[in-house]
Parts: sequence; C-alpha cells; structure tokens
Amino acid sequence: MHRFAQLGLAALAVCAIPAASAFATAEQTAEPLAAEKVEQARQLFNDWSCGQCHALADAGASGAIGPALDGNANLSVDFVKDRVINGSGPMPGFGGQMTDEEIDLIAHYVMQAKK
Repeated sequence: MHRFAQLGLAALAVCAIPAASAFATAEQTAEPLAAEKVEQARQLFNDWSCGQCHALADAGASGAIGPALDGNANLSVDFVKDRVINGSGPMPGFGGQMTDEEIDLIAHYVMQAKK
C-alpha cells in the first residue's frame, strides 16, 4: 500500500473514533421507565402472552420457544418494536392489534427489564 494511502486511512480511523463515540444511542440516554409504566408494560407483556414463548424474569416468564430476553445483548428498542409489529418465524406480528404506544412501552420495558 502506498504511504499516502496508509496515512489517509490512519487519519480517517482517528477522526472516526471520536465522532462515533460522541453520539449516544437513544437507549443509552433514555430515562428509565417510572414504576407505574413498568407495571403497565409488565401487564401488557403478560396480557399478550409474550411469556408463553419468551423468558423474562421480571415478568415471571419462562417461555422457551422464542429467544430469551433476559441478558440478550442483541436487542434494541427498534429491534423489539419491529418484531412485535411484524413478527418473525413462529412469532406472530401484533401490528394493528396493539397500539403504537403499547408497542413502544413494551419495547422500552424489555430493554429495561432484561438487564
């Protein structure tokens, strides 16, 4: 590789690191749900039978059909919302059955409770 190309790549790498770390994700900056919202979300989680397939200790759920939510580092609010709305594999989509507010609340609850 040419020396100028190496210097250019090094400069890009150095410049990219601070820029990427300067932006926090919405999940990192989101306020924790208030106790009443946690209770409401937990109730929705149970009313919609999420625990029949997913494990989430906070909700008393130990389902084993879908992925465990506890400790699942691959989840994000947007990912959970997408799965709840559209489903995937054996999971049905609940878009059009649940309100946008309910879906948002469950997604934030899962992210908070799974830790």
